[in-house]
Amino acid sequence: MLKLRKIAMALAVALFVPQLAVSPATAARPGPVDPPVPSIPQRYLDQPITWSVCSFDAAVKKAYPQAPTTNCAKVKVPMDWAHPDAHPDVEVAIAYSKATGKSKGLMASNPGGPGGAGLNLSAYLGVDKPQLFSDFDLLGFDPRGFGASTRLQCLTTAEKLAALPTTPDFKERTRQTHKVEVAEAALQAEACSATEFGQFVSSQQTVYDMDFLRALFKARQLNFIGYSYGTWLGGWYADTYPQRVGRFVIDSNMDWTHTQWENVNFDPFSGQRRRDTQLFPWIARHADQIQGLGSTSRQVTASYDRIRADLVKLVKAGTSKVRGDDLDGTIYSVSYGNVRFIRGTLDILVHDEYTKDPSASGAVELRHVDKAWARLAPELQAFDTLANIRARYDVAPAASAAVAAAVRTDSARSILADAREAAARSTSGDAVVNLGSIGTTVRCNDTAWNHNPKFYLTEADKMARKYSFFGYMVGVPMCAFWKHKPQDRKLDLTGSPRLLMVQGELDPATAYEGALRTHRDTTKATRFVAIDDEGQHGQYIGSASACAEAIGDTFVFTGELPAHNKICGTTPLPADLTVYPVNGPVNGNPVHLP
Repeated sequence: MLKLRKIAMALAVALFVPQLAVSPATAARPGPVDPPVPSIPQRYLDQPITWSVCSFDAAVKKAYPQAPTTNCAKVKVPMDWAHPDAHPDVEVAIAYSKATGKSKGLMASNPGGPGGAGLNLSAYLGVDKPQLFSDFDLLGFDPRGFGASTRLQCLTTAEKLAALPTTPDFKERTRQTHKVEVAEAALQAEACSATEFGQFVSSQQTVYDMDFLRALFKARQLNFIGYSYGTWLGGWYADTYPQRVGRFVIDSNMDWTHTQWENVNFDPFSGQRRRDTQLFPWIARHADQIQGLGSTSRQVTASYDRIRADLVKLVKAGTSKVRGDDLDGTIYSVSYGNVRFIRGTLDILVHDEYTKDPSASGAVELRHVDKAWARLAPELQAFDTLANIRARYDVAPAASAAVAAAVRTDSARSILADAREAAARSTSGDAVVNLGSIGTTVRCNDTAWNHNPKFYLTEADKMARKYSFFGYMVGVPMCAFWKHKPQDRKLDLTGSPRLLMVQGELDPATAYEGALRTHRDTTKATRFVAIDDEGQHGQYIGSASACAEAIGDTFVFTGELPAHNKICGTTPLPADLTVYPVNGPVNGNPVHLP
């Protein structure tokens, strides 16, 4: 679940109050006893650190010339904090800048994931919110296993990749699809547990890293801004080190008092809700600016289904590599951001052009992108550029690799597809292939999972029937085959000061219902701010809601929280003149959670 919003790309009230009212905390879920808090061996605090100016510092100062210099380094930490001498050390990449004014303390951040690289996030948050530079020493870091830190390696062979079965469409819940999902999950689990590091790429170990960094900088407490999976990380830190918690803003919340499985199983309904109540109605409202998709939500849905079905036919005919399930994943991803609605519309148009005129290469080509762009009115084209869209599809000779990387969203399936293509070109079947750092490893290490693949197949089949857009998305997770014991904890935040939870009503990636359930589990330690009719994933700093932004600012810079939970309004979607209300969970229409 990565935070896709303008910050990441620059580098990334009278309502129905009873639904939000504070209720007694629900009974704590059965779970393991919290692991003991390890001490920090002095050798790690005394280690020499070699600093250098961060590669992104020039971009930060170009955007905000008064920014302090941000320096980067790598520090050693134990692979396993519970047994510091049992394994080789690993490295965590960090970025640090001193407050330009009187410092209120150390402020860290996390962009989400799991697996999101956050080295530059704190500095870029400062670009958008300069008072962070003056009021805080800013700390950015890449979590263990990812980015510039010691990377997790998920190792398999070309032979095993080549032997994987295939299916033309994961949405078709057939025996063949089931076979593929089980085989892929088993291979990923084997690959990501192939090294000794695999079992220690977890939230709990990262939390220990975070507190080590606090101690390294001699900070009494840690302040934190976390998005998406960063809320899970923030909640776990607050439960592990309640006495070290400063000002925590956790935004677009996972249901972090429950299991990782429960969280990923929310995605089908939350993703469908965002598409059906906001994205497709928005496309329909702008039918005079978008050629050929329809002027009602029903017509837009029919156009999408037709395009998707045509893609699947071409794949089944063996003439195309452009898949319908990949289009689903792309649309789910772009729905994270409001401005990305334009890009999502273009994605649908590009695939429409492709189905009308398939290429001999079996891939999207320049003509498809350019024809799709021409179907968008200049008023909507102004929200993006043709160069970006060409780079997104890698069809322009001079396409920027950096831009292409910024707009691509990798999933476990796309990683496997790329690896399979590379394996097909390999001359040696026993050649070792590194699938890279698959963030699902963190989920497998964090909580207990059902190890019967049939459980997940049954659930995916049921979700596919219930949620026609992307109900099948979870399939069989690799955690069904994970061999390591989870490093879980039972969260209640006993002894922690209040955390500020910010949540959009229609968030596609972290369902409102799950976030509210976590708040109700932790009512003594959290304050909940809901944003009505808002579906963007990532709210505080550059928010569409001035109300939520102001509440966050007051808390971050003064420490003052609102006296009660609050419901905020939002601003219109791109090119809209008003906010179109949605009858969602804030208004008393939630999805029932099991």
